[in-house]
Amino acid sequence: MNNMRYLFTTLCLVLLSGLAGINGSAIASTPDGETPANEGVCDPLKADGITKGLYGLCVAYCEAQDLDTVDKEPPSTKILENYNKKKAAGDPAMPCIQIACPCWSDAELAATTADGMVSACVSSGETIQLIDNVPSGKVRFARSDQTGRCSFLDTTGIPPIVRNLNITQPEAQSCHAQLASACTSVGQ
Repeated sequence: MNNMRYLFTTLCLVLLSGLAGINGSAIASTPDGETPANEGVCDPLKADGITKGLYGLCVAYCEAQDLDTVDKEPPSTKILENYNKKKAAGDPAMPCIQIACPCWSDAELAATTADGMVSACVSSGETIQLIDNVPSGKVRFARSDQTGRCSFLDTTGIPPIVRNLNITQPEAQSCHAQLASACTSVGQ
């Protein structure tokens, strides 16, 4: 009888341990279902020439909280403040913080490349231009330079959209990166 009780107790403990392991895995999942340490948004901060310690602060701020994939406000934390204090002049901004380009919306830029046939992507030094000649003589044009100017023109609607703005350096970098990505996505 004692052997049966021992066997039953052992079997229950094994079963409970297995269930706890499964439940622990479910609790440990992140909003996007990937283990944060493997996401890699902070990996560029491992490069030579980047201030030591920025990578760890980035992982704590971006990856551990899934800020690069989940549309939510970052928590009130001193991690970003510490990152900005520690970073040197040539170091990148916190990678998971996305700054909008004030010259165009995501939808406007997407419409410019929607057909996958951009007329031209021209990059020279600090300037990149994306030109899309739409049938019927209409045009969509986006331009950014990294010194603080951006432009957007869309003559497909009435009235046409015309923007030519002076922008901040972080906004200029965001606009430039968005145009470079758009050009790459259409093979130019």
